[in-house]
Order: sequence, then C-alpha cells, then structure tokens
Amino acid sequence: MARPCVLLTTEGTYPFAKGGVSTWCHVLTQQLPEIDFKLLAIVANPYQKINYELSPNVLEVIKIPLWGTDDPVEYTWRSPFSLALKSKQQVTVSLIQTKFIPLFESFLRMVLLSEVEAESLGKLLLGIHQYFLDYDYHKTMNSVWMWSTFKHLVWDYCQQEDSLVEVTLAEVTEAMRLLYRFLIAIHVPVPETDITHSSAAAFCGLPCVIAKLQRGTPYLLTEHGINIREQYLNLNQNIPSLFVRKFLYRLMGAVVKVNFHFADLVAPVCEYNARWERWWGVPPEKIKVIYNGADPNKFHPTPPVKKERPQVMNMGLIFPLKGQLDLIKAAVIVRDQIPDVEFRFYGKASDENYFAQCQAVVEQHDLEKTINFAGFTSEPWRAYSEADVVAMSSISEGFPFAIIEAMLSGATIVATDVGGVREAIADTGLMVRAGEPEQMAQAILQLLSLPQEERTQYGKRALERSLKLFTQKTFLSEHLNTYYKLLK
Repeated sequence: MARPCVLLTTEGTYPFAKGGVSTWCHVLTQQLPEIDFKLLAIVANPYQKINYELSPNVLEVIKIPLWGTDDPVEYTWRSPFSLALKSKQQVTVSLIQTKFIPLFESFLRMVLLSEVEAESLGKLLLGIHQYFLDYDYHKTMNSVWMWSTFKHLVWDYCQQEDSLVEVTLAEVTEAMRLLYRFLIAIHVPVPETDITHSSAAAFCGLPCVIAKLQRGTPYLLTEHGINIREQYLNLNQNIPSLFVRKFLYRLMGAVVKVNFHFADLVAPVCEYNARWERWWGVPPEKIKVIYNGADPNKFHPTPPVKKERPQVMNMGLIFPLKGQLDLIKAAVIVRDQIPDVEFRFYGKASDENYFAQCQAVVEQHDLEKTINFAGFTSEPWRAYSEADVVAMSSISEGFPFAIIEAMLSGATIVATDVGGVREAIADTGLMVRAGEPEQMAQAILQLLSLPQEERTQYGKRALERSLKLFTQKTFLSEHLNTYYKLLK
C-alpha cells in the first residue's frame, strides 16, 4: 500500500509562527512518520521564514501570502513567468463580464443578501478558483467592472440594515480591499493528496473544500479555538467601521459554514468547541473530539528548588487573547498583600501595541520589582514545576497546550474558565471568570496562603489526570486511526 499523503493547511501559524496550533502541527508531522504531509500555509507576507525544523515526511511547503505584495503575481505559482504574463494578457473586459462577474455576483449576493446555502456557495468558490487557475487575479479583481458590481451589491446590503445608511465610500473601499486579500487564499492550485486536513474553519479550509469538490478528497477539520468567535473578538477591537465589521462577520460566517458542510469529520480539541459546532448545525455524528496531548517524557515534575520569593508564572505569547494585562492588574492586588511576590511572564510579545499597554500598567503601579518579563525559556517544564502558582489568564482558548504541559509538570494552576480549560483541569486547579483581575488575584492569594505540602496536592492531582487523558501517545493514535478511517 502506498504511503498516505495529507495536505495540512494552516493560517498564520505553522511552520512560520510559534504558538499552540503550530505545536500541534509540529507534533503531528514529526511523530507520524508513516504519513507524508504537504503543508499549505496562509501567511501575512512573503518574507516570513520557516520557524521549525521540518521532518523528512514533509514533502512540500506551499506559502500563500495575503499581504506584502501589490499584485499576487509578485509571488506567483506560475512557472515559467511567461505563463503569468500570459494569464494577464488573456484577461479582457468581455472575459470579466461573461466569465467572472456572474460567479462573483452570485457569491457576494449569497454572503450579503441571503441565507448561506453551503453546497451552492462551495460550488461558487470552486468556480472562482478554477477561473483564477487560468486568468490573472489582480487584473480581474482590480477591474472597473468588479468595483462597480461590488458597490452595487454593498449598497443593496446597506439598504437592508438601518444602522448602515450612512456608510462612506472609504468604508466600502476598505471592505473591497480586504475581500481582495482574503480571496488570494483560493487562487492557487490545490495539491493532490489522499486526505486534506485544515487546522481551522477559516480561509485555510477553503483549499480543502475545493479538493473535496474537484476530486472527492476526504476532508478532516480540526478546531482549536472557536475561529469565528475569536474573529468577532478581534474585529471588535481592531476594525472601527461598523460597516466593515458587519461585512467581515458575514464573510467569515459564510466561510465557517462552507467548511463545516464539506468536512467529512470535524475534530474539535474539546467538548466546549463541539457545542459551538452543533450550534452551527454540524450533525453530532460528524463530530469527534480529539484532545491535544503533550509528551510526559519531556513535561514532568522536576525536583523542588528553594526560592527567595513566592512566584506566580504565566506561559504564552503576549497578545490580547492571552489576557496578560488582566494578570498584571491582578498582580497589583497580590503585591499589596504579599510585597515580595514575583510574577514571571515567559513568552515573546507577538503584539507590540498590547505589550506596550502591559508595560504602561507596570510603570503606572510601580510593579517593576514585581513583574518579570522573562522572554523565551528552553526548559518550560522546569518553569512550570518551579512556580508556586501557574496562572493562565486567557480571554479565549480552545484546549491549550500550556495547560496540559503545566499539568504534566505537576503545577498548581489557576486559570480563566474559557474554552476547554475546565475540561482539562476539572477539580485539579482553581477557575475564575475571564476579564476579572480581582477574581484572579483572590484565587492566587488563596493558593499562596496554603502550606506548600497542601498546595502541591493540586499539582499531584493534575499530573494524575493528564497522564490518563492528555498524553501525546493518545493524541497521535487518535489522529492516525482517523486518517486511516477516512482513507477507507
């Protein structure tokens, strides 16, 4: 039997950026040597470098940059370049009007003006994809006819929404600019493989939908966080225009529905995600929870060390959804009760503006001796074990590796009750509401006030639970079995 080959698709993560999803991808590709992988990665720009040492069974990496070019032809998949020039020369006004505008208009009408019918929308996306295989993306999307069609349909949409009657031309232009960028995800050929596997119900899943429609390729969809929920949170923070936000809500909602509809199996990383998926209409029989897992040979308790100060530790990239700002505010309260406490943050800043806000709060409350931004650590298992309390303050999560790693390391944990964190921790740690620094502070104070022997009982229970449920061996076995079932 030939070796199975899986197309693994990612968005803003593996193998170009660190984080929980990238850890998941790296373990999957490194530890399943009997499976070949091709990676299709949607990235921010063409200049990003691979951040991982890829295993020999990763046969190909296809990078699709959404930004960083004026014209996607600057990073073209067509070779020799004369083919790219030919694809531009073939685009005429007549071609756009007769071949592309009907597809685009039907697509946009369904996204903006009616209920999404996922089967029909998938076929429209396939038609748009097939058009771009033959004809130039930029020349088509930048045409006067495209702009005219887009404005007309957006105007119809705004007339249906009382809150959008005063939308400006600048807002409409911004929406078109974003749509131009996002559709780049489907303008390249989709490699032929035995299975496709998307790491999110997002634009990176659309090549899997296309492969399903083109060739009947089985499609496995993993949901780490609830992508649509995290997009809503992100848009509310970063998009000031109500019209642009609503436009993107509808676009991203349509993309989610298409992914859920065409996936043969949806594999959320926790039951919390599965509840969202059922709410979005995914049949229960099409859902299989596969928990993340970590390696107990790597993450395990280390011998206790004597510390001069009580230590609270946080592990993870510093950006808004991880909630470090709330933990710093909690540190103000804890410091007032325990003056020599240290809050140690491991992880790089992936959002410089957010990191600047964190630093400003540190300065405002004279926390320079309390807060330690420790950066990267090559021994996270030791950092988990040595801390008196591991505090996770996320605003949104799926089933975070950091929690599993901390549990395997025998850590005493307090965490926000988001995503699948409660499923992971159960009664082995303390849970607080997200966005409530006072609750977080009181939980940390409660744990620090306990005698060490009593406090470490939490960590012992966490270790026992994680060894039963959340090991890498179980995680890999579940995925391997799922791949073979889809092949049959």
